[in-house]
Amino acid sequence: MNKPLSIGVVGYGYWGPNLVRNFKAVPNCKVPVVCDLNQSRLKHLQTIYPDIAPETDVPRFLSEYALDAVIVATPVRHHFPIAKASLLAGKHTFIEKPMASSSEECEELIALAQEKGLTLMVGHTFLYSPPVQKVVEIIRNGDIGEIRYINCRRLNLGLFQKDINVAWDLAPHDISVILYILEGLPLSVNCRGNSHSPAASKMSRPCA
Repeated sequence: MNKPLSIGVVGYGYWGPNLVRNFKAVPNCKVPVVCDLNQSRLKHLQTIYPDIAPETDVPRFLSEYALDAVIVATPVRHHFPIAKASLLAGKHTFIEKPMASSSEECEELIALAQEKGLTLMVGHTFLYSPPVQKVVEIIRNGDIGEIRYINCRRLNLGLFQKDINVAWDLAPHDISVILYILEGLPLSVNCRGNSHSPAASKMSRPCA
């Protein structure tokens, strides 16, 4: 039997518990350690998974647990430094979207992963959902004609993020699905957004 894939998770806040639960359920996969600065979250982790080691130090997390891959599920401002450290440590790295806070940071991570021969993956979860898979099947079977346009509306805003704007937080889901469906880039894009900040009046304006 193949050696179990050892996966460590950084971030046990909003999305981290879902990742830990799912990786724990994958055959031939183990989660030996979870890293988070919040001690209360780590205590909660151990009430559910006493076999998982709690860790608060990222360098020690990367060096002492013989990990094959690292999952980064922290606030966005921490994505780049943690993912870069993971790649430099020789770990395959999965980052929750968005990959980083700027295109330059994303490009640096991609180049580093290619240089090291490592897998770098972003959590575009909707690409694997049955509805999206069915839409792709219908299009690639030629059951509908040429696609002229795609319209998306974000009706569920989810968790309000304090360190990243909505274009970086939620739009990656829609964009990843569109690019997957089209298998290429669109010719033009138009978008419109609303302000939902309590301190600002709601107003609609074109974004591009």
